[in-house]
Amino acid sequence: MKHLITIAAILGIMVSCAKVPASTGTVDAEPSIFPDYTDVVIPSNIAPLNFRIEEKAEKYITVFTGGSQKIIVKGDKVVIPPKKWEKLKKSGLIVIQVYAMDQSGSWRSFIPFTYSVSDEIDPYISYRIIPVAVESYQELSIRERNLTSFKEDIIFSNTMVQTNENGTCINCHYYKNYTTDNMLFHVRQYKGGTVLVLDGKLHKVNMKTDSTLSAGVYPAWHPTHDYIALSNNRTHQSVHSVSHDKLEVLDDISDLILYDIKNNAVSIIENDSCELENYPAWTPDGKKLYYVSYKYEGGYGEKRKNEMFLARKDFHFNLYSKSFDPDTRTWGPTKMEFDAAALDSSITWPRISPNGKRLLACISTHGVFPLDQIVSDFIMFNLEDGSYRHVDELNSPFAESYHCWSSNGKWVMFSTRREDGVHTRLYFSHIDGNGHFSKPFALPQRDPDYSREFLYAYNIPEFMKEPVHITPRQFASFISSSDATPSEYESKRGE
Repeated sequence: MKHLITIAAILGIMVSCAKVPASTGTVDAEPSIFPDYTDVVIPSNIAPLNFRIEEKAEKYITVFTGGSQKIIVKGDKVVIPPKKWEKLKKSGLIVIQVYAMDQSGSWRSFIPFTYSVSDEIDPYISYRIIPVAVESYQELSIRERNLTSFKEDIIFSNTMVQTNENGTCINCHYYKNYTTDNMLFHVRQYKGGTVLVLDGKLHKVNMKTDSTLSAGVYPAWHPTHDYIALSNNRTHQSVHSVSHDKLEVLDDISDLILYDIKNNAVSIIENDSCELENYPAWTPDGKKLYYVSYKYEGGYGEKRKNEMFLARKDFHFNLYSKSFDPDTRTWGPTKMEFDAAALDSSITWPRISPNGKRLLACISTHGVFPLDQIVSDFIMFNLEDGSYRHVDELNSPFAESYHCWSSNGKWVMFSTRREDGVHTRLYFSHIDGNGHFSKPFALPQRDPDYSREFLYAYNIPEFMKEPVHITPRQFASFISSSDATPSEYESKRGE
């Protein structure tokens, strides 16, 4: 009978046979590793942080010490046994010592680095996986990942419904209060509509009415009532031939709408013909809506899109808010919260912390879609005293983009191109009581080379307390067999 040597068995041999060198020289530096997991704060329920040692050497030994627990791994690809990893984390502080042997047989040791174990993180996340090439959206999928392990599952994929003749595109998945029994995502083109899961049951609606621009985009589910705020966009893409920013995404018109779930009704929150409103975000009590907007007073008609593209560097979006009474569904006046234009900047994607004290947003040179700009940074506002700061501990020389808070408010997850300037990857950071973020770390992978070899991008990450309970096949069958129910249009109350 043939015996298959499993990865776990090989890993066990690597761990058990390794020995710490008896004597070594020292290197006055931490080792170069990928991903860079040196001196990071990690959740107590995170999967192993496997990495590759980038130092040139003939042999490698890595020692993990946490309290009375010790793991020794040999080789430049450092893969940690999951059961031993769980024991290590219980110590609260893991010290990692790397040894490398040169061609002469001499060993050298590097300065140790640490993993500081802190608060739990939501056990699940979801994200879109999308090709970097903008014309290949047919391969797009929404997936979920268990952060306590390396298990990834597909929530839904374009390929499950589209045909050779009829393409689809899916985007903007979102959850009510981090739970998946109330969630949504949009299906565009073939069999299109907004797919809603309401108390575990599937629905498909068409929010486009004679009085609105389009179906809803960029959703924000109200935390206490049956409403969803969305933007209403007419979006265009332009690909540059010479600019470092290869792609420009523009809305020539955009509004904000409110979807009343119980009545399947849409009303317009803001529809000033000169204002390009976008990216709604509720405060945790649901009594205020933040969003961004830019006032464009250019022409209309066929030339509008080209005129806007030529003027795009002048598009500076500011941060606004409106008070809201969820019981009467009435709105207060518009208030400017931050004048980014005064700084020749543009603010996008506001997201409020679960305790309502902080707002994290992207700030870039122009426009409303910073993902494809060379530089886009994070800026954070203290909503209690009105102060703000650029979050230097999170920012990199490349684009930071979509971000979200964990349900306990202790962690943020964000998209970034810091690894190679091209592929968007997911990173995490812990925030302490003083509003300071720890050094970001990359989404852990079973194989530390995965990020370098994976040619797709991560997009629109969201935290979840639980996995999605509806299967991909159930979604596909429902989408294929169901027509979208048209939404009714209502004037907003108080008019």
